[in-house]
Amino acid sequence: MKIVALAFAVIFASLTAPVLAADMAVKAPPPSPISPVYDWSGFYLGIEGGGGFGSTTHTNQLFPNGTSTSSGKLNGGLIGGTYGYNWQFGRVVAGLEGDVSWSGITDTFPAGAGDPGFCTVPVPCYTNLEWFGTDRARLGYAFDRVLVYATGGVAYGDALATIKNAGIFGLDSETHLRAGYAVGGGIEAMIAPNWSAKLEYLYIDFGNHVGYAIVTPSQQPEDVYLNANIVRAGINYHFSGPVAAKY
Repeated sequence: MKIVALAFAVIFASLTAPVLAADMAVKAPPPSPISPVYDWSGFYLGIEGGGGFGSTTHTNQLFPNGTSTSSGKLNGGLIGGTYGYNWQFGRVVAGLEGDVSWSGITDTFPAGAGDPGFCTVPVPCYTNLEWFGTDRARLGYAFDRVLVYATGGVAYGDALATIKNAGIFGLDSETHLRAGYAVGGGIEAMIAPNWSAKLEYLYIDFGNHVGYAIVTPSQQPEDVYLNANIVRAGINYHFSGPVAAKY
């Protein structure tokens, strides 16, 4: 009798085990959804705007009373466009980026050595960074949808130098294409599947340029130095969106 009861119990357990397992599988909580991780790789375009401040120096090399130097502070706004491409390796993001901006960064300064006819009151000098662009490398670290990066490369732009002389020389101006370097960093964050917003700082130095000759008729050489600190915000459109994590 005991043998029959034991056999019956084994048969019952073998028949009901699949049903119980299926019931437990149905009642098991579903796995938590996993948000897609953003891959920063790909091409992007954007717009940006902000402001800049810096310094400029005019040095007249052959003024009759010796070298005359006048310095001033630059400031103004800017707006432009940007383009770039990123490659992501784990959490490291490397990229190339370029931008071109219209600039209102300028200054008028009457300070100087006091030589007659050169940057003295009321004969001011002007420096105006009319437009500029940069081509830079970027290297950053991605916290999913937030990217922190450093950047550096070349800078170029048109710098207008002017002296408003109250004497016989009148108003003399020259514009030259300048080249220099740009370094800085920023933070960028995804705000929508294909859109990011960024905040960036760049230091741009165009160095000295002795190609100006704005004091006519004697055509005395003018050395004009220019640097600028750029703070700007931007919005980029990325031609790729969230994908599965690579790490």
